[in-house]
Amino acid sequence: MEKTQSGPDGPRVLLVDDQPFFTAFLREKFEEQGYSVATAADGYEALAFVRQVGTPLVVLLDLMLPRLSGQQTLRELARGPDAAGIRVVLVSAHHTVETLAPNHPMVVGRAQKPIDLGELSRMVDVATRDLASQVPGATGEA
Repeated sequence: MEKTQSGPDGPRVLLVDDQPFFTAFLREKFEEQGYSVATAADGYEALAFVRQVGTPLVVLLDLMLPRLSGQQTLRELARGPDAAGIRVVLVSAHHTVETLAPNHPMVVGRAQKPIDLGELSRMVDVATRDLASQVPGATGEA
């Protein structure tokens, strides 16, 4: 699990993907937009991060992960005490990303790989605004 920050007050994003090049690329792009970004290579690392750091948090979750799949990770996040402060964007090269977890309250978007960075950024923006309206202090503001 790797944590980097663009600033202590930026909205938090957790990138969960087992492809280092992809996570490094997205981390750089979201840090440039002012987000505080952490990465996890699988679902277990993602769940450990949420337990340690808490919420609010936007999670970009790959579906095809080693050890614990993205779908299993989503299920565990939803069962956790921090579920209300988490928004998830599902990301996958697999075509099922468009139909997985319909009407799930935590899922705010779906992105097919190769991703459209502008569309993914918009989804993260929407998720961040949604968290800010639901959770006091979600954007890092006092």
